[in-house]
Amino acid sequence: MPSLSAQAQAKKLTAYMGPPEPTCAALVKDFEQKSGVATTFLRLSAGEAVNRIRAERARPQASVLYGIGLPSMMTLKSEGLLQPYKPKGVEDIPAKYVDPEGYWTGIDVDFIGIASNKTFLKEKGLKAPTSWEDLTKPEFAGQICIGSPATSGTGYVFLATILQVMGEEKGWDWLKRFNANVSQYTRSGIGPTQLVGRGEVGVGILFAHDILGSMHKGFPLEMTLPSEGTGYDLFCAVMLKDAPEPEAAKAFLDWAVTPASQETLAASDYFDVPTNKNAKVHDLVKPFANAKLIDFDFAWAGASATRQKIITRFQNEILAGRK
Repeated sequence: MPSLSAQAQAKKLTAYMGPPEPTCAALVKDFEQKSGVATTFLRLSAGEAVNRIRAERARPQASVLYGIGLPSMMTLKSEGLLQPYKPKGVEDIPAKYVDPEGYWTGIDVDFIGIASNKTFLKEKGLKAPTSWEDLTKPEFAGQICIGSPATSGTGYVFLATILQVMGEEKGWDWLKRFNANVSQYTRSGIGPTQLVGRGEVGVGILFAHDILGSMHKGFPLEMTLPSEGTGYDLFCAVMLKDAPEPEAAKAFLDWAVTPASQETLAASDYFDVPTNKNAKVHDLVKPFANAKLIDFDFAWAGASATRQKIITRFQNEILAGRK
């Protein structure tokens, strides 16, 4: 752990965070113990975080944003809402996971997976979906749940993935067919976790860490990955523009790149692939280490114009016709 002496005078920090509440609490506790900086956090979905930071532009209320996906971070960067800072120890993270200008630093990697309730599959005599196309089959009508692309990072990465895997024209056609099988679009990306875990729906589209976390807790789930390839996200830590607590923010980012910090994610049932080469990979994650990932275009997905365009079209063409 790098010395925090330079930030010794910083006594408090306000952070916006994306992971589930228990994970955020565990991370904050560890940071407080390491740094002595009293930290207050607010758990927000990606869409909520972006909108809140925009609204607070003139008077920022938080100093760091942690655990939100790269497309959202790039959106904030393009709008001038981030402050560059290269954490101490960042050399232990591969260059592809770090912004050359220092605006964002990748903490963990995750990919979109398909969670199927085993009880549902057995009762219906079905096999878990193994492709994007499987999700449009009539046997899954009204049985799929996913976070809304308008408010959740999971949903937005899913939307951007489909348009990249299939192309714009075929992608939008697939989304309409997929929509016919969707029971609910939840506000946050982790929303479907409990619904599919309890069997209220048969299938959930989630980041793998949410699926593996539910399996770890004993929910009867099976995780499959689409054969066409799946999109992934890089969850990042950033310093916000005009941060009211800049020294504490720097201390937090220094801590966030350490192996101990990234291993705290897994220890709190948050199963991602850490970016620090010295951090241990959790046993639950290892079987999926060779997942077929697409060459996700973060620059395209993270551009404000792209986000506004495809979310607006999703709302107008997909959500508008739902009852």
